[in-house]
Amino acid sequence: MNELDIIRIVVETIGQPKPRFSRIGDDVAYLPTKKGRVVIKSDMLVEKTDVPKGMKLWQVARKSMAMCVSDFAAKGVIPSAALISLGIPRGMGEREIRELAKGFKKAKGEFGVEILGGDTNEAEGLVIDCCMIGFADAIVERKGAKPGDLVITSGFFGYSSSGLKIMLDGLKAEPKFRERAVSAVVMPQPKLKLGVALARNNIISSSIDSSDGLAFSLYEIANNGRVGIEIDSLPMMGDVRIFADMNGLDLNDLVLYGGEEYEIVATMPADELDRAYKVAKRIGEKIIVIGKVIEGIPKVYLLVNGKEVSVERRGWVHFK
Repeated sequence: MNELDIIRIVVETIGQPKPRFSRIGDDVAYLPTKKGRVVIKSDMLVEKTDVPKGMKLWQVARKSMAMCVSDFAAKGVIPSAALISLGIPRGMGEREIRELAKGFKKAKGEFGVEILGGDTNEAEGLVIDCCMIGFADAIVERKGAKPGDLVITSGFFGYSSSGLKIMLDGLKAEPKFRERAVSAVVMPQPKLKLGVALARNNIISSSIDSSDGLAFSLYEIANNGRVGIEIDSLPMMGDVRIFADMNGLDLNDLVLYGGEEYEIVATMPADELDRAYKVAKRIGEKIIVIGKVIEGIPKVYLLVNGKEVSVERRGWVHFK
């Protein structure tokens, strides 16, 4: 079984929440109040599977919060506060705890999230669980894509997967590329301002955080909207291609299936593109058009030399 199988079994057993609550399966959960929605997200970082060798403890702590912020970004919601639970391995000393605290403090200031407390316990390896809370009148869900919509991303793909291969496997890379790729791993930059701006201006019709990989994210939008997606331009820069060629790697694997990008993948009506560009430019961010939504079964295709090639539904999952 993989992570998706486990989630399916749990949901089949306990059932979906009552209609006034959010359904299990989107980037965040919410519950209604008289003045709007309380938006909640819980994400767990486990040292063994989520922390590559060479990553500093303060970066680990910061990333544990950035993971949740990225989900809020995709939903167009500003996070307000967080609870942090720590599983601490025996033998971790004061210096290490202070470094973790330094990372939480940096994330608190960077993302404007108050840390209200949490829990501590002993664990075999470091575990950080972040539960983040915000408030909104509405969220941008994974469903909502319509035929004719454009498919967009908030940034380029392939850097984080390349960075992991550099850190874990010692692959060769040009110095500037190495710096950018490794930074994408240890210092992810969720696009909170952009996600909130696009949502507040009612520009995007569906949206998802891309941390499980571009292909997986596109399939989630396709499945939830019951539409097809046609990609005519992969969101990548030329230096990713050079890195792939240098190391004999499949370029599509790096860009489509790597994961850990923490970008926004979204759809929007084509006539909103100019407004989207202006909104993004105003806050110093970018919009990259990579394809369109089409009628048909929930499937993702990549245009190669004018022909549709089926994209596999895979990405980063635990227990694979």
